[in-house]
Amino acid sequence: MKSLIIQLCIIISTFIVYTPVAGAQGQVSEDSAVIIMYHRFGENDFPSTNVTLEKFDQHIEELNKDKYNIVSLRTITDALKNDLKLPPRTIAITIDDGYLSSYTEAWPRLKRAAIPFTIFISTGSINEKNQRSLTWENIRELDAEPLVDIGHHGHAHAHMTKITPSEAMTDIATADEIFQRELGYIPNIFAFPYGEYSEDLLKAIKVKNYHAALAQFSSVANRNSNLMALPRFSFNEKYSNIDRFKLIINSRALPVMDILPRSPMLEVNPPTIGFTVDNNIDGLENLNCFPSHLSKPAKINRIGKNRIEVRFEKPFPSGRHRINCTMPGPNGRWYWYGIPFFNLASNK
Repeated sequence: MKSLIIQLCIIISTFIVYTPVAGAQGQVSEDSAVIIMYHRFGENDFPSTNVTLEKFDQHIEELNKDKYNIVSLRTITDALKNDLKLPPRTIAITIDDGYLSSYTEAWPRLKRAAIPFTIFISTGSINEKNQRSLTWENIRELDAEPLVDIGHHGHAHAHMTKITPSEAMTDIATADEIFQRELGYIPNIFAFPYGEYSEDLLKAIKVKNYHAALAQFSSVANRNSNLMALPRFSFNEKYSNIDRFKLIINSRALPVMDILPRSPMLEVNPPTIGFTVDNNIDGLENLNCFPSHLSKPAKINRIGKNRIEVRFEKPFPSGRHRINCTMPGPNGRWYWYGIPFFNLASNK
């Protein structure tokens, strides 16, 4: 029954959302959408993955303003798949892992505000009955709600770049069996644990025919984004103040193409980075690109009107990293394009 309701909602939202009408401040629809990501709510002993309830309430209060277009994740992925535009400030909310606070704290608040969200479940912690995790009863209750979609997050919440693609597929297959048994279906939107992926892993999961898959790095999604590694802005206690939140949800995609390197796995460190910005975008002299391991922006070489090369000398240390490229855009909004990099060899 829920699948029928979801399909009807998608058809209705397609008719309503994709019509190029004027938005806030006279803007028309655009090729841009922000996907935000949470883990825990009010679990103050886990600051790296938690947002305080005070800050989360501030986020919801801001999202309730008329200028934002809050939709399901699937509405955005359908638009990207079909090369359709969305109203300005289109946003989707995702929650990873399946912690109990997503049910006890986040869900009541989101339900009162009529805000849809997708929750990505790692089946291992649920089956182990971790006291901080949801139960399958909780998940089935959420699954019955029209505002909630259940997503696939693997079984063991493994670093999938640290295991072979075959081992990753085995982990996914284990979760598939559990989802089928507990929910009666297998979710077809996937989120990579820790946001880590590789070209080999993307090739391996093609057999799953996922509607979309999500990573975890700061960037705004658009039609040029990889549908199997969509960006998400992550929030925790350190990075969830209301000013940063407003900056992110008001940002728009910087349209780029011809991106190098193609893989986030570092083969050359520091990498040689380049991309071409759409010809219709002016103001590239104001573009800055910030490597996450440096305290200053990288050097930018501009070739012709719109080819950008990003250069810096200090290699990425081991771990997950990113480069955030931003510049002022129309109506006080910022263009934002992010690139993830994984230097995990020393951690294997």
